[in-house]
Amino acid sequence: MKMKTVPVVLAGGVGERFWPLSRQSRPKQLLPIVSKKSMIEETLARTRPFCTSGVKPLIVTSKAIASSMRRMLPKSVKYDSIVEPVGKNTAPAIAAAAALIRKKHGDALMLVLPADHAVSPAREFVSAVRFAARAASETDALCVFGIRPVRAETGYGYIQAGERLDAQANLARYDVRRFVEKPSASLAQSYVGSGEYFWNSGMFVWKASVILEEIAAHMPELHRRVEALQRAKLSTAGLRAFYQTCRKESVDYGILEKSNRVTMVCPSFSWDDVGSWESLARIHGENTRRNTVVGGRVFDDESTGSILVNESDLTLAACGVRDMVVVATGDAVLVVPRDKLPSIRQYLAAMKNDRSLPRSIF
Repeated sequence: MKMKTVPVVLAGGVGERFWPLSRQSRPKQLLPIVSKKSMIEETLARTRPFCTSGVKPLIVTSKAIASSMRRMLPKSVKYDSIVEPVGKNTAPAIAAAAALIRKKHGDALMLVLPADHAVSPAREFVSAVRFAARAASETDALCVFGIRPVRAETGYGYIQAGERLDAQANLARYDVRRFVEKPSASLAQSYVGSGEYFWNSGMFVWKASVILEEIAAHMPELHRRVEALQRAKLSTAGLRAFYQTCRKESVDYGILEKSNRVTMVCPSFSWDDVGSWESLARIHGENTRRNTVVGGRVFDDESTGSILVNESDLTLAACGVRDMVVVATGDAVLVVPRDKLPSIRQYLAAMKNDRSLPRSIF
């Protein structure tokens, strides 16, 4: 009997690097960054082929944005949810999701997806998930999607591929030699040139039972918390106790870097984690002046190499600027050199400490 595949959408973060567009009440995944739809709507649309036979996507989100998400999503979008009282990174979120899926569907496959990635085309995504699902159901593998790098990116984690295990059309699955955290620029360049390293996309396919077995083996304390959550029948009080007591940890560090069940699927779809304003140049392209312009009422005379975003009712005039990011909203304007974008979180932290600034802009 074919196993069900349950999409698990991780939607707990704020996406501070997209300030001033992203706010505590309207985080990145609720913004229309890639298209006219919000990023979480785009993600949920990609999961639709798997939502059959009583399956609904399971969204894991934070208490701060759960109500905003309900209001924003169309009424036609049906989903289950886990509302985290406090964020504890991906390992606890995935553990709680696995427990809920076991309760509702028995043993099923989990398709774990961040809510804020850009993936296209959808048909290639569906083919890759089905390829990974077959491997996960037949071999009990923990499948991670590894993206072939197209640039020396220092902001991503990498996966070193080992022996090729199987292939189908333009898809292949590999053994995993090791995971590497965000490398230096020179090391990233060598990874791209080697052909052995892939970006860690943070998208996974595995059986709920298998990930719980691996949590028991490598994160026994978390597994004890999951067992307590299951005894509490995944009640609101049980979830609150679970999140109050479990340790903050990523599934990559807690499980994947330790498990011998991990394999990597190399898909053919294009992928971007949409991690900062820099992503817009890759997604939306550039005009003849090498500027990326998003929104209306933008004038960019004698400017070049800049990202100009206008979400306000004002006119944004960028005259003679070079390699800058200018973002205008109804109540805030960001102006920062592109090479300073990696420091945006530090700037934002300093702004939050400035009591002369209104709290509403955060």
